[in-house]
Amino acid sequence: MEESDIENGSKEARRHTTQFRTEAFDVQQSRSDFEATQTDPATDSDNSQSDNSSPNNTKQDTNSKSPSTANSDDLFSGVISLDDVIEFYLDTNPWDVQPNTITAYRGRLKHFQEFYTKHDIEDLRNVRPETLDEFQKYLREHPQLEATSSIKSCLTALRKFLQYCERRGVFDHGFHKLIILPTISKYEGQDERWLARETAKEIVDYLETYRPFTKAHVVWAILSETGIRQSTLHAFDLDDYDADERYLAAVNREETGTRLKNGYDGEREISISGDAAQAIDRYIEANRDTVTDDHGREPLLTTQNGRLQKSTIRQYVYAWTRPCAIGKDCPVDEDPDTCDAAQTNNAAYDCPESLSPHPVRRGYITHLRANGVPTEDVISERCDANPDTIERWYDMSTESDRREARREYVEDL
Repeated sequence: MEESDIENGSKEARRHTTQFRTEAFDVQQSRSDFEATQTDPATDSDNSQSDNSSPNNTKQDTNSKSPSTANSDDLFSGVISLDDVIEFYLDTNPWDVQPNTITAYRGRLKHFQEFYTKHDIEDLRNVRPETLDEFQKYLREHPQLEATSSIKSCLTALRKFLQYCERRGVFDHGFHKLIILPTISKYEGQDERWLARETAKEIVDYLETYRPFTKAHVVWAILSETGIRQSTLHAFDLDDYDADERYLAAVNREETGTRLKNGYDGEREISISGDAAQAIDRYIEANRDTVTDDHGREPLLTTQNGRLQKSTIRQYVYAWTRPCAIGKDCPVDEDPDTCDAAQTNNAAYDCPESLSPHPVRRGYITHLRANGVPTEDVISERCDANPDTIERWYDMSTESDRREARREYVEDL
């Protein structure tokens, strides 16, 4: 069976869902569209603050080398160029962070580079304590950095850069501590978008009926009942799935291209339901392409060319969180026949109701917390997030929800 569930609306589904339209793309063309790396407005971080805190945060090749980085001794002698040192800093990655974090640093440091240029500073050594104070004021007045959390992200990135410069002898030890990070309230900057458990089940049920055992069905079956990150789903190999015991093993394999968010600390076995296992089993039997990735590994989710990309996983989530995609009325009263966001799945992000994978994870964790599932012993281990992070960034349940869940939990003892 040819996999085109995200690219084409089948005739059968159209008979059952008159509200939903998709454009019939050529399969090969749509595959290249979806497999291309895209910048996701919702990052794969464990924190709901987006890495897009900077308007200049565009993805660049973090492995590219500029001519100025060829000799680090020359770079830190004479007049020290801020732009060249930042490029060297990001290229060499002294903190050994992930590529998407490098991309975030690049976007956040752009603000300091712009400020630096406007103030005609030629030598990095000329940055003084008062310069840092002026930069904080500059950020507060920036029209696109209204949230305190965004300003804090920029200042945190600058602190780490200055700390690196201390190691290279540009500044005295402890200079970076002169940057005072703003305090944000517990809920300030929190992204409150989340997918309700009931809606997630509706999407999975729809796919089970009209797109059974396709990649979209499997992606949704796993994400909706495990709360894992899209990067974890992307990392699964065929051998990570145990059909008999019904679980998926999250394994850190950064040396072959699939690092888990928390590295080896994020390794765990994740149990799944019988319905999810059946979806995976039938997908493997009928629809999985028998291919290997660039490292010779056998991915669980595949395309004709190898491992299913994270950008495609995001596309599946954006596409199927449009209410009209599963036959529901449009909450903003758009006509699916004329709405631009309903015509193609590439345009699904433009739908104000569509969501990225992160709110699916948030909705799952909220559902567990609201039903009294222990955070530290169960949710934290299953979803690979520490309890404080879960409470601050993931739990959208109310205090009364949690109170009643605790009541049921103790009354059944």
